[in-house]
Amino acid sequence: MNTDYKLSSKIDVDYEQLFADGQYEIAIQLMENFLKDCTQEENPFGSMVAHINIATCYYCLGKIEKAFENVLQYKQLCEEFGKEHDRYYLYYISALIYEYDQAYERALTSIQHCIELASSLQLYTELSTSYNRASYLYLVTEQYDQALSFAQKALEVTTQYNIENQFLKSQITCNLASSHVHLEQFDDASYFIQVLTGNRYIQKNPYERSRFLYTAGLLKLKKVQIDDAIRIFIEAQTIAVSFNDQIILKHILWSLALAYEQKGHYADAYKYLRKYVEVEEEMNRLRSLSKILELDLKHSISAIEHRAHTDSLSGVFNRYYLELTCNQWLQAARNTKDSICCITFDVDNFKSINDQYGHLAGDEVIKMLGKTCLTITEHDEAIVGRYGGDEFVILLKNLSPQSIMSKAKEIFNALTTAVVDHEDNRIQITISMGIVCNTSIIARKFTQLFRVADQALYMAKQQGKNQIVTLSNTNCLLER
Repeated sequence: MNTDYKLSSKIDVDYEQLFADGQYEIAIQLMENFLKDCTQEENPFGSMVAHINIATCYYCLGKIEKAFENVLQYKQLCEEFGKEHDRYYLYYISALIYEYDQAYERALTSIQHCIELASSLQLYTELSTSYNRASYLYLVTEQYDQALSFAQKALEVTTQYNIENQFLKSQITCNLASSHVHLEQFDDASYFIQVLTGNRYIQKNPYERSRFLYTAGLLKLKKVQIDDAIRIFIEAQTIAVSFNDQIILKHILWSLALAYEQKGHYADAYKYLRKYVEVEEEMNRLRSLSKILELDLKHSISAIEHRAHTDSLSGVFNRYYLELTCNQWLQAARNTKDSICCITFDVDNFKSINDQYGHLAGDEVIKMLGKTCLTITEHDEAIVGRYGGDEFVILLKNLSPQSIMSKAKEIFNALTTAVVDHEDNRIQITISMGIVCNTSIIARKFTQLFRVADQALYMAKQQGKNQIVTLSNTNCLLER
């Protein structure tokens, strides 16, 4: 897991090996000991790592309620401390929850978010994992062409980025085999099953072995090798029952019912169909007890998104979000003809405030700027952001030229009449402001719009500060 807190090398290696070998109980104990240490050290990032790993192990053991308890703990920590990459893990957890609830479309939507985030954050192991999970979900929903395509994408990522995670590769290979089985491409399916036969993870990890055997049994069933199929399915069933893996168990029992029906053994077919119904009923019971609705992770994801896009000092959006949003607005405006205005300003002689009153006073000024701008633009279609230092940017959408100037003056007057109380000092400021709109210049990107607004701001400085300048290709207007 990519987090701000790194596991020690030994714990990391030990956990990964235990998990890959299917020794989930021992892996949980290792992580619970690690969690105690993190709690004592007041280290939330380490605690997040522990909770997500514990939840994953419990999920593989079929102990869904225990898994969800740890997900809740992880979720609560994410809301306070989560970073951008934690958004990936929240989406991935969402996919598992939706999968268990058989809400497969929602699960696929969550995995698509995982793919987008892993790609943008260059988390290539996570990207391959997400493609692989999407493949599995497409298998469950009987979209076999898509399942094959996503398994191939997962394999391509592991090859392109030299990912040496053999456990992940074995999972991908299993999905490739299963996709080919369902598409009745038996030669390809047989090849991948043969590749997996001697795989150490398939041999040692019961969770993966049950899935492998289910796939191998399906191939036999489709090739009408019924006795071999039944033998393999029964072995897969024994493993799935021992690990309470009800998701795969349900598929195995259904396949056994089909196999016995094809043999004409209708009593056995009925017996396995009854077991299938019992497992389905048990899963429904657990869903009602697990309080899945309480695990709606959207709030946590929104909290991380807001933190990732917000300047912590001023409380307004940061430069990244400004550029992202403005670029989207400008792209849409090519069709909608929306007007988009960029106002930029900074504090005159801000350095002297820091020098005279100290940097904490300067911070209070920055906070005042953000709070005041947010208040004034509250009812507008607007984005307020801190570009850097004491320079702020306000994007206004679909205001008339007169309204824009009126709004700019309102902001200007509010900021220059505000008083910042710091210790025994009452600090007042002046600002210089530049304005430009996409209706008066050609601007397809934020950088083009901002550059002209910044030139207007520079002119305001050159002409004596404490004023507003608007610029276009054809005019320059000065406002004091």
